[in-house]
Amino acid sequence: MINGWIEANLTTLSNLIKIDYEGRPNELGNYVEGLLMERLDRELDIKCGRPKTAAGHAQAVGYPDGIIAAGDVVLYFDVKIYQTKTKDTTLRSFYYQPTNQSKIHHDAPHFLIGFEVESLSGNNRSPFRIVSYTIVDIYEMSVQFKAEFNTNNKNLYTLGRP
Repeated sequence: MINGWIEANLTTLSNLIKIDYEGRPNELGNYVEGLLMERLDRELDIKCGRPKTAAGHAQAVGYPDGIIAAGDVVLYFDVKIYQTKTKDTTLRSFYYQPTNQSKIHHDAPHFLIGFEVESLSGNNRSPFRIVSYTIVDIYEMSVQFKAEFNTNNKNLYTLGRP
């Protein structure tokens, strides 16, 4: 359903970002994400929006970016933007950090929608256009684990002696 909608509306989405978006490529993903969620919610028989934290607050930051509910079916998703020139690089482009304010509350499928874009000016600035897209089921995605211990200055420097 979503794949078919994106396929049918890819040119429209591309034209909207080409005309309406002015900004850095880093923030283009947020723009496309909002545009996509608003249109999916309005045009398909689904409820699409931001997932809520354990405290009940809708939150855009952190994985997942969106939640889709269609009847009893729930899906979590993330929207990513990448430029054609970075498609095959090892640049970190996805991460999930467990937290006590998780936005994941259902045993549900998770997927990613990656939009390949290019800068029409060629200088990494708007206007951009969408070249293609990919929907990725992240169930079997390979990930690296990064364990980290950290502290802040207050905790660190109260340990020292003058």
